[in-house]
Amino acid sequence: MSEGERARQLDAPDAANDAALDLSRRYLALAAEAADRLLAATDPARMVDELFALIRDELGLDVFFNYRLDAGVLRLEAYAGLTEAQARAGAVLGMGEAVCGCAARDRRRIHAEHVQGSVDPQLAFVRAVGLDCYACTPLLHGDTLLGTLGFGRRGRACFTAEELQLLHTLCHYVALAKLRLRQEEQLRRNIEERDRLLAELNHRVRNNLQMAVGVVRNELRGADEPPSPALATVAARLELIALAHRPLYQAGDGSTLAVDAVEILDGAIELTTAGEGSVAARERVMIPIEQAVAFSLLVHALLTGRGAGPRVALTRRGDVLETLITAVDPAAGAPPLDRLASSLLRQLNASLYEEGGSIHLRFPLIHAG
Repeated sequence: MSEGERARQLDAPDAANDAALDLSRRYLALAAEAADRLLAATDPARMVDELFALIRDELGLDVFFNYRLDAGVLRLEAYAGLTEAQARAGAVLGMGEAVCGCAARDRRRIHAEHVQGSVDPQLAFVRAVGLDCYACTPLLHGDTLLGTLGFGRRGRACFTAEELQLLHTLCHYVALAKLRLRQEEQLRRNIEERDRLLAELNHRVRNNLQMAVGVVRNELRGADEPPSPALATVAARLELIALAHRPLYQAGDGSTLAVDAVEILDGAIELTTAGEGSVAARERVMIPIEQAVAFSLLVHALLTGRGAGPRVALTRRGDVLETLITAVDPAAGAPPLDRLASSLLRQLNASLYEEGGSIHLRFPLIHAG
């Protein structure tokens, strides 16, 4: 053996190792790119199309089938490399039918080789579409079957162990992405249903409150003697509670429903001073519905006895709402707080003080939007 032949034999293992290392690096890069795309995916069918476009040249793929489990059968959700007639023929598979049905039923990977030379009836469909090898993986999350995903080749060598491992890893990523999208969709539906129920509840509460207001007002109008001030106060407070249940707005973080603070103050001024007053706010301030009723009742209590034409200024500093109530007549001091107003202050965790004829009210907004 010549020195040159001996040197080539010694170099051969190094070349093979370099090729294997290069292949491993390429596959790792493909897996990383696929994971990034699947994490950002928003459409379950399109994401598999994009995955196939990413890996088809590197792995020499011609076909993929992606089936979704639906009511006990597999429905073809995405595919490539099939004619429309072939896609219609394989649109729905029963559990245990064809390669994908067997993979789904048995919860196991299937690698079919030399398909064109086989007479196995389970390979009839993949044989009919011209595949020579086909690898199918059930898409699982724990014991939950989501569907199947398979890749095939026409007229090429069968998949190597490294290629199969990469395909199975990518299928696992797809299963996680599909589960995430399914859970996000269910969450959206739950939020929509919650909002619908809250809106219906709010509508009924508002109607019932308006009915109660009407009953009290009728009693006031029909009284033979001058009505009790307490009864008039009850009627006003009922209207304020109804006001806080007027059309609600979704808060910015989606966690709660909120009411416009200016609308509440306008209503309180209308009920207390027959509309003689003003409200100013630099920006729109939303109050969570959990605090809106207490705020409206408290402002009504603070405006009572302050005379006509009070000026109310709203300022939001972070998650704290500041309300400044200024009377036209500075001599009109703040009325003493009754038990309800004192309770509302505690409920809002609010601070209150009077300075220069103005009342300063501050409290933190919960879940502020």
